Amino acid sequence: MKCPKCGAPLKDDNLFCEVCGEEINIVPEYDPDTDLFVDLDGVFDHTKEIDTTEVKKQKKKPQVNREYVENRHVSKRKMIDVDDDYDDEDPSEVSAIKDLILSVADFWNRSLLSKIFFIIIVLLLITGIISFGILIKNISKKQSIDYLVGQAESAARNKNYEAAIEYYEKAIEKDPNNTEIKFAISNCYLADDQDNNAIFILKEIARDNPDLATDTYERIYNIYYENSDWKGINDLLLSCDDPVIVAKFQEYLCRKPDFSYDEGEYDDILYLEISSGMNGYIYYTMDGSDPTEESILYTEPVYLESGDYDIKAIFVNEYGVISEISEAKYTIDVKIPLAPMVSIESGSYNVPITIKVESDINCQTYYVLYRPRDNEESRVDPDMNSTLYEYPLLMPMGPSEFRFISYSEEGIPSTVITRKYNITIPDATVSLVDAANIATVYRYSLGGLTDTDGHISTANGKFEYIIEDAVNLKGTIYYVINEYYVDTSNGNKRTLTGLRYAVNTKDPNDYGSLEINAKGDFYIIKERSVNLDY
Repeated sequence: MKCPKCGAPLKDDNLFCEVCGEEINIVPEYDPDTDLFVDLDGVFDHTKEIDTTEVKKQKKKPQVNREYVENRHVSKRKMIDVDDDYDDEDPSEVSAIKDLILSVADFWNRSLLSKIFFIIIVLLLITGIISFGILIKNISKKQSIDYLVGQAESAARNKNYEAAIEYYEKAIEKDPNNTEIKFAISNCYLADDQDNNAIFILKEIARDNPDLATDTYERIYNIYYENSDWKGINDLLLSCDDPVIVAKFQEYLCRKPDFSYDEGEYDDILYLEISSGMNGYIYYTMDGSDPTEESILYTEPVYLESGDYDIKAIFVNEYGVISEISEAKYTIDVKIPLAPMVSIESGSYNVPITIKVESDINCQTYYVLYRPRDNEESRVDPDMNSTLYEYPLLMPMGPSEFRFISYSEEGIPSTVITRKYNITIPDATVSLVDAANIATVYRYSLGGLTDTDGHISTANGKFEYIIEDAVNLKGTIYYVINEYYVDTSNGNKRTLTGLRYAVNTKDPNDYGSLEINAKGDFYIIKERSVNLDY
């Protein structure tokens, strides 16, 4: 076998010419016109038999037969130049170029069918690449915000809110700050009866976009209002920092109550005020239990005297929304005034004794008086609304009960003192009925009455004179007759006028008006009328 380029003889199994370095192609003989498809297994078996190590070795540096070159009259200089040029090039690059050239040459040396087959494969590959690009482009287009929003709007028009929400959610994932999309999806949630999701989206808009807060809160308010969810409105307003919005819907607001004093320790009595600043009702407890609408209704300041208190309060607005619980603990430690000192101890007496009361320093004493006609159930302890003690008291006729209490300047009450008396006058010669008649005629003689029954010309009512007390004036005992005005137009309601008259228990001619001086001493003024006829 000879080299196709220089004609030098070739050794068996050589892949390169030892003289010129030409690569020798070993191609199985076949008829391309009749056998288009090559037995690939055979080709693979053939290539396996090739010693690749030898190929690389020969390809790396051809062995030049110097003797043969000289016989061919090739100069030594020529041979050296060739070697130099070859050494200057990268063997791998040269090999790659040669492989490419041989591959192209081999392709064009093949049959027409092979070329057509190859071109078809290339065209199919190009078509596939183009189709793949178009597919990617379409997929990308379908994932765009405009496409998703368009699909969502179309689904919403067809009332397919579930699909519309799904498209909107995908659009929001691509543009989380797009408020128009968020408003649109909130509308779909509402149409699909998903109010909570709609409210969640709207709150997110209000939080992230202060300039849209007013409009957004109004939308949320309308949702709650349509559902009569007053608690929802209250919770919304409590979380809102915009005073304009809060003021606009404050009638639905339900804040927990405020206390007029901070919790803590105090050495004075407190009148604790509980307020809310809104229309509604306040309920409270004083023992630390949670208040309800069944607890104490707040109507006036809570009086806190000495002791420990755990005050809890709630506010209930006009829509029935209940606020959170306000709580405050107080420890009150104040000086309690001494109880009043009453001059007469309880007991039965035959001689009336004037009752005198002494109060603690900077204190005032109040009292109540109960007579036999007053039921036990109606008898209560005195307070600052009771009768103020100013002068000595007359001892009542028959059974009686006094209750006394003192209050300091700070309003701190003392303990209540009770005294019970029962006075009788065994040696009286003037009866109670006669004494009352004497007082009535005496009062008529002073003028102002139209008759001795106590009628007057200026009113429909009349005066009555009732013996209720007795007094000892310098050893002489007198009945004390109190004057009452009876209002016949108001269920015969009796009212003390403050006028009192005295009649000697043993002398019917000894009578007059009973008075008291600045020292607290009683005395009688005896006046006689010219027309007095007794």
